[in-house]
Amino acid sequence: MNQAPYQLLTRHPDLLTANTLILTSESETDPAWLAMVRSAGCRVQTWDWRCYQVMLAALGEDKVTFAIPEVELPDNTERVIIVWPKAKQLAIALVQMLTRIPAHRHLPEVWLVGSNDSGGKSINNAIKHLADTMKHDSARRCSLWSALLRPQQASFNWLALAKATHYDGRDYLSLPGVFSQGSLDKGSELLLAQLKPLHGNVLDLGCGSGLLGISQALRSTDINLTLADTDAFALRSSALNAARMGVKADIVASDGLGQVNGYFDTIISNPPFHAGKETDYQFAEQLFANARKQLRAGGKLWIVANRHLPYEEWAARCFSQVEEVATANGFKILRISH
Repeated sequence: MNQAPYQLLTRHPDLLTANTLILTSESETDPAWLAMVRSAGCRVQTWDWRCYQVMLAALGEDKVTFAIPEVELPDNTERVIIVWPKAKQLAIALVQMLTRIPAHRHLPEVWLVGSNDSGGKSINNAIKHLADTMKHDSARRCSLWSALLRPQQASFNWLALAKATHYDGRDYLSLPGVFSQGSLDKGSELLLAQLKPLHGNVLDLGCGSGLLGISQALRSTDINLTLADTDAFALRSSALNAARMGVKADIVASDGLGQVNGYFDTIISNPPFHAGKETDYQFAEQLFANARKQLRAGGKLWIVANRHLPYEEWAARCFSQVEEVATANGFKILRISH
């Protein structure tokens, strides 16, 4: 998480008007920038649930939307500011989407700001096939660019950018920006090899494309499945895969277990441990603290961990049984219970 792109934008208050739409997934905001956005009456669209909660508290529900950005922009949008996401393919796709505004609307004025270590320094190279760019400012290791879009005739559809992950005879689609898009990461593969058929209420937390949970639901008819993630692209991917494979599932936008209701016999998770280039322990620490409250008696928490992370120590503060059941390729699988 990085508030520096927002801090750079505070040097350009003229970009913020009631006709400005901001596309962002960065939840660590700058108070001065938020005050400017609120005063100007800008609108914000985000696909990150944590970012949505922050923006909602600051700006109000009439100014903030949690969803996958779509070609149909809000009425009267004249300028779009993209806070460059860490996933390069997603970032490029957002610009590509804006080049294909329906014919009855003009293309918006586009500005892009990003941290240099997340691609902000080379935005011009990333989108040179879509726009002519000009660098306007740099500060706090961030760069600000304007982009003159080249209109594209073809229609835009996020599904056309999906990639398939083949597992157990089926293809699981994932949209741009979803973790391990188009491939089965080694940690998830190791976890899947350990799971026996599951029963009862099952939660796939940080579900991504939904592969972990949906594949288990296909193995057993005795599963009530919940898929939860912070990312709207992941939730859309999970919903799409569940529908394609005939699996009923509750799809929940949630920061950890914060918005997940109910009690579970099994929770499975391959949690993130990176925020940009930094190691992020917050998700796992909160998961151990909160999962105990929502696991039924005899329930199990299965978790993928990088080998060097001290998850066993943290889990032991909340649970009586913490077992390492497998290790390979730099990962370990923990089975945790009361």
